[in-house]
Amino acid sequence: MKKLLTSLCALLICSAASAQDNFQMSGTFTDIKNDTLAVEFVKREPTKEIVSFNVPVDNKGEFHFGCQIKNAYKASMTLKSKKVEEFIFFVPEEKAVINGVFSEPYDWKISGSDFYQKLAKAEETRRPLLKEFDQSEAVYQQGLKAGGDEKALKEQREKTNIDINKRMGNLAMDYLRQHPNEEASVIFVGDGAFDDLGEEIKLLSPEVRNGRFKNFLDIRQTLSDRYMQAKNASQKAKETIEEGKPAPDFTLKDLKGNDFTLSSLFHKGKYVIVDFWGSWCTWCIKGFPKMKEYYAKFKDKLEIVGVDCYDKEDKWKEAVRKNGITWQQVRSADGTTEVTFGVKGYPHKVLISPEGKVLKMITGESDDFYNLLDVTLK
Repeated sequence: MKKLLTSLCALLICSAASAQDNFQMSGTFTDIKNDTLAVEFVKREPTKEIVSFNVPVDNKGEFHFGCQIKNAYKASMTLKSKKVEEFIFFVPEEKAVINGVFSEPYDWKISGSDFYQKLAKAEETRRPLLKEFDQSEAVYQQGLKAGGDEKALKEQREKTNIDINKRMGNLAMDYLRQHPNEEASVIFVGDGAFDDLGEEIKLLSPEVRNGRFKNFLDIRQTLSDRYMQAKNASQKAKETIEEGKPAPDFTLKDLKGNDFTLSSLFHKGKYVIVDFWGSWCTWCIKGFPKMKEYYAKFKDKLEIVGVDCYDKEDKWKEAVRKNGITWQQVRSADGTTEVTFGVKGYPHKVLISPEGKVLKMITGESDDFYNLLDVTLK
């Protein structure tokens, strides 16, 4: 899915910023020398495209690049030598200057044009709580290394993170209420509970909502709408799908337009994974290599059914082709199948026993699911 950016951005990344560039970024990372930053963001106009390019970092830790962008994007920067990933907004008609330790983004000194100066002040407000999340994870990892009970440590981490997240949500709502006309306030959208995402967006002024961050906020609004739809249908889903109970059946069209029925795989001695995904879902795409690995590893014990959601048919078929997916693929054209299965996020995987009973449901791309497969299918 990654594409090298062959336009102006790629041509100028190694040179001083050009007058043609409407976004410029430079700075110094004190913990990096003679390295490379892999920069990536998702462009959705006119069609979705993952834009990626490399930025050299010299022997003093300095870097600079410029490019042409139409909208604001949340971009990732990955340090190639250590595979450390951090994020920052790229905003047209602005210049960002960053100094600090790459692996400690909460302590970055951000300056440059007016937007980035305001962004730095907003980040200062969030910094203490973000560091609490890091501390929570550090306590969990230290406990594991000391031989502590993994289940108890996970429960404590979850309890701590829920408390932090609640305070993050309150902080986000307060900041958005006080700074509705400030574009930098956008960084607070999504800091709280998913239930509040739509309300956070509503607090922004029309100028900010429909300005340079419109595409970014449109995506968040879509996520909020889908989440609320799923939440409203959650009671119905609880009645139709539950771990330990028979999996709901469905009949959907496959890549050739033929009907495929889920229950046709039951009682044949194989476990079944139903994987809800979409060509628009970055984490779904990133998870395919691991899925392929496990599909090959347990090919005699496992079948996978990919269910494409919230997608255009041509985009779905193209994504299957590009990613070389060989397992069964069907498409949920009307969205009812994912509601029946209680899907609230993507990717969403459901592990079903050979007899057709739901064993586990996991949302997101993590090692937990594959660890479960190792234990179940060994």
